[in-house]
Amino acid sequence: CLGITSLKNRDRSMEAVQQCLGNANILYLSSGRAALWLFLRTVATMRPRRKEVVIPAYTCPSIVSAVLKAGLTPVLCDNNLEDLGFLFDELQEKVGDKTLAVIVVYLYGIPVDIDRIQTLCQVNEIFLVEDAAQAFGNTFPETPDMRLGLAGDAGFFSFGRGKPISILHGGILTLKSNEFYKNAINLYERINGCSPIQGVQYFLSLGLYSLFSNPRLYWLPQKIPSLNLGGTVFEPEFEVSRGNDLAIALAGQMIELIEKDKKIRGCNAKWYSDNLKGYQSAGTRLAPDYPYLRYPLLIDDVGLRNRILEILVAQGTGATGSYPTPLNELPKLNDVLMDSRKYNNAKKISTSIVTLPVHSGVKEADREKIVRVMRQVSHAN
Repeated sequence: CLGITSLKNRDRSMEAVQQCLGNANILYLSSGRAALWLFLRTVATMRPRRKEVVIPAYTCPSIVSAVLKAGLTPVLCDNNLEDLGFLFDELQEKVGDKTLAVIVVYLYGIPVDIDRIQTLCQVNEIFLVEDAAQAFGNTFPETPDMRLGLAGDAGFFSFGRGKPISILHGGILTLKSNEFYKNAINLYERINGCSPIQGVQYFLSLGLYSLFSNPRLYWLPQKIPSLNLGGTVFEPEFEVSRGNDLAIALAGQMIELIEKDKKIRGCNAKWYSDNLKGYQSAGTRLAPDYPYLRYPLLIDDVGLRNRILEILVAQGTGATGSYPTPLNELPKLNDVLMDSRKYNNAKKISTSIVTLPVHSGVKEADREKIVRVMRQVSHAN
């Protein structure tokens, strides 16, 4: 797009992604959800009688968008409170002969216990998909040679805002087998490329994002709701293209810094873990020095959590909540999912979660301010 990067530069960046992930079967699209859509459309033709895709009840609503766009039916399953992945006993009940795929989500980059889910999927001939949108470059603690997003039949990553590689555009689909790759590329080659107008829009968006990435200006997007910077909404229709050449060129350069960035995030996570003992919900099990995208803190006392979050946000600390409710309680999804069941763990996560910044811009004074505010609010309570 815009003639800024050449096909040669795009290919070079794709090689960098392949080397980083250790997988040659990758495709670059306009977003992570576009990558998920591509895989679901591909395997739907392989098993046309299977129409259901099981997803966590608490996760990003864009997953629902991709499932619906692929002509499939999302089926919700409650989360667990240990690693925020699936509640396994319920997952066993949700899968059946109508299940096409199960999507494991690594919320905030947290690795989940995937082995028994993988076995369940294999026994039932179900495709296992990993949503590693928030976990690019992360590995399983027990098997550090295995990266998140590469254990299942397919995985996808996002380069959207707030992700480990944050360039506002693009997603990667990884495919385990050559058969999947061959089938997917037949559909991929029929997808449009990036138009010149989209290239201009991306260039302008990148400039705005660079401005608002200044920590001193974090408050500004919140005063301009129409920008929706940092927000994730349910969009039934979304762009699917082969992606912007400028964006993948930027991603290729940023991959060189991913290990350094992970080290910083891991150090900040350990600092929070050491200094916020007593705040984390007893059932949550997190490695103290893992490179989470954001450090997730589940505070059991909802009233206390709300007061802490309100002050942390008001003081521009970079702390945030997360998705406000389970998927079936979101206004735009209630009628779409037609699921009135109560997902207790998903609800608990939505009302207790506080996520803390761990990125390279976080300084010691920033962390100390967060802890000081939390202690002051707790004592006042």
